[in-house]
Amino acid sequence: MIARRGFIVALAAAGLAPAALRARAEAQVAALGSALVLSGGGARGAYQAGVVGALAATSRIADGSPLPPYEVVCGTSIGALNGWYVATGQYTTLRRLWNGIAGQDLIQLKDRYAALGDSESGVLDRAAAAFRLLGLRKNQSALLESEPVYDWIVRNLDPKIPLVMPLIWAVTNLTHQRPEYFFVDPHERATEFSARFMKALQISLGPQTVVREATPDLLHRAIFASAAIPIAFDPVAMPGPDGDVNLYCDGGVASNSPVAIAHSIAHAADVVLLDPPFEPEENLDDAVAVAFSAYGTMQRKLLEVEMRTAYFQSMGSRAFRHLPRRDLEQMTRSNQQAVSYVESVPDTELRYIRPVKELPVSVAGFNDATGIDQTLQLGWLDVARGFTPYDWRTFVL
Repeated sequence: MIARRGFIVALAAAGLAPAALRARAEAQVAALGSALVLSGGGARGAYQAGVVGALAATSRIADGSPLPPYEVVCGTSIGALNGWYVATGQYTTLRRLWNGIAGQDLIQLKDRYAALGDSESGVLDRAAAAFRLLGLRKNQSALLESEPVYDWIVRNLDPKIPLVMPLIWAVTNLTHQRPEYFFVDPHERATEFSARFMKALQISLGPQTVVREATPDLLHRAIFASAAIPIAFDPVAMPGPDGDVNLYCDGGVASNSPVAIAHSIAHAADVVLLDPPFEPEENLDDAVAVAFSAYGTMQRKLLEVEMRTAYFQSMGSRAFRHLPRRDLEQMTRSNQQAVSYVESVPDTELRYIRPVKELPVSVAGFNDATGIDQTLQLGWLDVARGFTPYDWRTFVL
């Protein structure tokens, strides 16, 4: 058996947390208690609404109250949108919106591509629509209309609703090819919270990490940007950190399940995943299927990396703290990196909940009332199983 001291040194030597090892002791950030993490996944986000509804019902809390035991919500794409209703305590509204979303006709092909989705279109019309797809190589256009989705967000997401906990979500800045993280906070402490959160993320994700407050004038666009899947939706134009207009898209490009955010700021994290354990795709017979399969591969790998990194960083941090005081003092006396590590690396207990089989609605199935209702009910019922503690040896993508 490896001696405890040797184990800790091995963790550091293996580059377990290089960014943290470079951090100074004064970079230590006080963590929140528990975070709820909501993944991206389009219409399958109805599963999250079911989970949230069941958690609220089990806790017997009223609308406008925080969802125990959580102190912060972290989301991406549809997880950011669902996260807004958790952060504002609108549990009844969240369920009502999902019950009625199929009637909103949110997923609409642009006119120039409409013939592609019309089985009764003539051969020449469909050929012309397919030819127009070549234009996607020459501009920043996309297949779907953005206005129906954006207008729905504007109608149903009121910045004046008071928050009961912070919400943090990921977007992708296409102009600068980097992730950015937006937040809203229920207290008049935006500057303090931003500095605290930025420091925490820079320790875990690197010193160039960009953290921004989603002020009321940016909120709708920043939420929509997190869900704007490339090629499906046009990039979202909004001011960048320097005030210049930047283009943004789906936060899932960098972190579809923002575990790293929660790990940076919370002692515990419950992750609501929208994918069951992976089964090989057998119908890769067109370009769209290939593209989404590649996108899914990227997202699963990012999830694996974020979960395992949080797990091993936390294990190393706990091992340091449980060293005998004499051993710890001796080690840190001659190793400043060890001092930085023990004072900076976060410690997060990870749990997750996920469907046991493929959900009955597709990512783009916002018009599928039956599939959405069944998916919402599955999320509600799955809460009875509870969250599973994460273990890298048993977690199967």
